[in-house]
Amino acid sequence: MAETASEPSWLTGLDFAITDAPAAGGGAASGGAPAVGDVPNSGGPGAGRFSLSREEAQSMLTTAKNVLDQLKSIEPTAEALVHIQPPADDPGSNSYNTLLIGAGGGQGAFSAGKAQVDLEFTYIKELVSKLEKALGIIGATDEESAADVKAAAAGSQDKGFA
Repeated sequence: MAETASEPSWLTGLDFAITDAPAAGGGAASGGAPAVGDVPNSGGPGAGRFSLSREEAQSMLTTAKNVLDQLKSIEPTAEALVHIQPPADDPGSNSYNTLLIGAGGGQGAFSAGKAQVDLEFTYIKELVSKLEKALGIIGATDEESAADVKAAAAGSQDKGFA
């Protein structure tokens, strides 16, 4: 059975520790010697912490965001493919279309492809979030947003804005 976005993620319990020095082989989580910030794998399979330098984490974040953009760009095509119609209303065209998009509870090739794109998008989005959190990007952005909202609300009361 394929994992869906509503099922638990294999990234649950996996965190990143940002260090000042380059990570030495990925630390204990990848079978190497423990690196600064590694914690015991007490959360079951896949749980633990990877230690990365700020530069490595930023590079990984950039790559993950690029992959996320690519997945966003192919999502409309994947969505369109699950809604194709047979070129003619004949048994051969209808059967082939059923193999492509699925019917009667069965999953066709295009439906499976769309599900895979959705699953990859969910995974990469979570990876980006965890990397941003480790780099402190989320906290800083949240604080700036809260300050901006408060400033806008205080300065815009007479202008009809929230």
